[in-house]
Amino acid sequence: MLSLRVPVFNLIEDSINVTVANPKWVKAIKGNKDDTKDSKWIGDLFRLGLVPGSFIPQKSIRILREYTRYRYKLVSCKSSEKNRFQNAFTVCNVALDAVVSDMFGKSSSSITDYLVNSDSFDPQHCVSLLQKSLKKKADAVIESIDGYQMMPEQKYRVRMIRNHLKFIEKSIHELDDMLNVLALPYESAIQLLCTIPGVDRSSGWNGLVI
Repeated sequence: MLSLRVPVFNLIEDSINVTVANPKWVKAIKGNKDDTKDSKWIGDLFRLGLVPGSFIPQKSIRILREYTRYRYKLVSCKSSEKNRFQNAFTVCNVALDAVVSDMFGKSSSSITDYLVNSDSFDPQHCVSLLQKSLKKKADAVIESIDGYQMMPEQKYRVRMIRNHLKFIEKSIHELDDMLNVLALPYESAIQLLCTIPGVDRSSGWNGLVI
């Protein structure tokens, strides 16, 4: 029902004072009712000031809310794709996630890219891809890849997941740029929200439009 009232509200909000009421507060007494009687009942309640209106934020906040909700969906989608990417390697006997703290770090990404794009497995080359602190775990890394088997069809799917993940990350970055522009009039409020421990800028955007 929310989507049905939105277009009408958008059309008339600038010209008249619109009250969006919860149906349970304007429901007529049970009995012989029709649309005409219901309309008269609601009109009488409104005339007497007995219709409590729901809070509808101003248009700029509603637009900002659309962006923050879409960003939330993309972040959730990003998390799902990361899990899908990691599981794709698990079923191919790669337990790299048991050794490294971040499957999407520089070293891990170099190794997974190598495994997906190479037709053979060279342990020494994998070791050469490790960065600084991970070099100390070289033996554990190689052991986690031991028994690696990935069919061409599986590699193709992993590349699709990786490309989709990059696209989502790019989209989130673009959304953040747009959110910074849209939230500019409320910058002081966002800065104030960000003084709360644990609240970053994205949380500040969400707090603004709740």
